[in-house]
Amino acid sequence: MRRAALLLTVNACMFVFGVVLLLMGSLLPHLGVHGARAGNLGSLPLMGILAVTVVIGPALDKFGAKPVLALGLGLVAAALAAMPSMSSYPLLAGAALVYGVGGGILNTATNAVVSGLSAYGRGAALNLLGFSFSLGAVSAPLLMSFASRRFPPSAILYLLAVPPAAVLLLILALPFPRPTNTATPLRELLLVLNHPLVWMTGLLLFFESGNENCMFVWAGNLMKGTLGLAVSRADLALVCLSVALGAGRLLAALGLKRLGSRQLLLLSAAMILAGAAVVRAGATFGGMLAGFALLGLGMAAVFPTALAVAGDRFPDQTGTVFGAIMTAALVGGTAGPSAGGWLAGSGLMDVLLVPVVAGIGLIVCTLAASHYAVHGATK
Repeated sequence: MRRAALLLTVNACMFVFGVVLLLMGSLLPHLGVHGARAGNLGSLPLMGILAVTVVIGPALDKFGAKPVLALGLGLVAAALAAMPSMSSYPLLAGAALVYGVGGGILNTATNAVVSGLSAYGRGAALNLLGFSFSLGAVSAPLLMSFASRRFPPSAILYLLAVPPAAVLLLILALPFPRPTNTATPLRELLLVLNHPLVWMTGLLLFFESGNENCMFVWAGNLMKGTLGLAVSRADLALVCLSVALGAGRLLAALGLKRLGSRQLLLLSAAMILAGAAVVRAGATFGGMLAGFALLGLGMAAVFPTALAVAGDRFPDQTGTVFGAIMTAALVGGTAGPSAGGWLAGSGLMDVLLVPVVAGIGLIVCTLAASHYAVHGATK
């Protein structure tokens, strides 16, 4: 019962991170901020997430998940509750950075906790955690879209501050497993980062995160530019990606035990390559949507399954390892949309080279990691 309560609460934390990650994109039209300032507000949460991910892993291993999760939830709740009273750009920018830091803490800590609680089913548990993220990511834009017609943005922000505050109370009430590396010197803890499998996994997630962010930024533009659609219809590409991503994580949680991590990652890469080909060949609205749905299904299982493999290999240094490979993923996620923009300069459909390169990169990294796991340690 305690384990079930912990898993449900940690999944609620990941739901909060999903809300935080896409919140600013939904808020910007209501804040009256334009140009470079709007771009900076959109980037600040991501900067906060990246900055804290670099350092939070060792803190998880030394101090445990309970204080770390409590800190992340407190930062998110406080920033969201304070934003309605902020009328100046510097204060809004500070709040965006703070809730980004809180979200980055939640992202790394939730994955580490679920990995530790699910020693005999990490892949399935982490894919379900990814599904909780997808639910949170969809909820913020939907809430802003429907509730903004009846309520001011300030009321919605107060409402969004309630879930992290409520989950914080649950975190404080629940007993968590004790950290296993309290007495381990930080320098010794960081030695695990020299392991080749850590950086192979980090490179794999660099490709995957770059692909995901690129497709979420460029999918609507590809539909609009290729078929000459209105923005409202072109944005259905994003809906297909989001729904397929969530559905794919549920399917992966059910099918991972039968396929195994290696086969699931290779199948995911094949689906990404096939999805890019279908989008490229799609001369119709339905054909391109089918391609984006296939891309979403292919991307769905990669991140949680790769984390599960790392958790299986490094069960006693999960926080440190997850922090490192998630940092690599965030760097890729930042580079992906920019790479798409550079490729679009020579032709809009050239953006699809990003998922092609990512799919090939996933295959190479998966095979290299599998080979090292079998042969590397014996040399």
